[in-house]
This record gives sequence, structure tokens and C-alpha cells, in this order.
Amino acid sequence: MAISSVGTAILSLAMTACVMDSIQQSHVVGNVPPATEFHRVLQRDLDAYFATALVPSRHVQYEMLREGATQSGVSYPKFYVWAIFPLTAGDRRGAVRLAAIDRERFEVTDFISDDEIKRHPDRIYETFPRPVCERIKAKVGIK
Repeated sequence: MAISSVGTAILSLAMTACVMDSIQQSHVVGNVPPATEFHRVLQRDLDAYFATALVPSRHVQYEMLREGATQSGVSYPKFYVWAIFPLTAGDRRGAVRLAAIDRERFEVTDFISDDEIKRHPDRIYETFPRPVCERIKAKVGIK
């Protein structure tokens, strides 16, 4: 029985998708810190990023806005957190996008404060996936 040209195209697309999934998974495995080190590394790198704003010896508190990595193409895997960090004049909070790199570190690629989100709520859709945006809006009380 011969496969039609439509069947061949569907099979080709399925194989391409499988290869892309495999490549994307390899980027996650190759860049995300091991589970036993994940939160320690994330805490260290959030503290380092916000260090100039932090009250001495305080840590950034964070909550994952999405469990697991978001992998798009062959870029570094992304993670999304809601961060709260202490300042001398009170706490500051906001949404953070981080890239996992070489299983050793996270790099903050974007931070949008809750004040900025309240002023320009549509801006978060330029940086964060839609489901994450809905969680962010709930954090700042936007419907």
C-alpha cells in the first residue's frame, strides 16, 4: 500500500516535530541546573542580580509563576518567577524572566515591577507567555 503525498507530508511534519522536541529537550537538560541544585542556584542568582537594591543580608523571596522550563527553539530555557525583595524604604516586587545557562547559573533577562505592570499591563505580553501573564495580572490585582 502506497502512502499518499498528503500522508507523506504528515509523516514528514511529525518526524520534524519529533526532532525539534528532541533538540529542545536537549537544551533543557544541557542548561537547567540539576533538581538538587535548582533552587539554591536560582536563589543565589536572584540575590546577586538584585544585590544593589537589597537591604544588607536579605534574600529575594520568589514564587515560580510556571513550573518547569519554557523552551522555544534553540534558545536557553526560560523560567518565570514573581520576586519580592526588601529595600530600605519597603519591599519591591515584580515579574522576572530568567534564562538557565550551562547547568550552572540563571541570568535575569527581564524584570518588570508591579508598578510598571499596573501602569502598562499589556507590556507583559511582550515578554511573558500568556498563561504566565494571567498569573502576573492576578498578583497585581488586574483582571
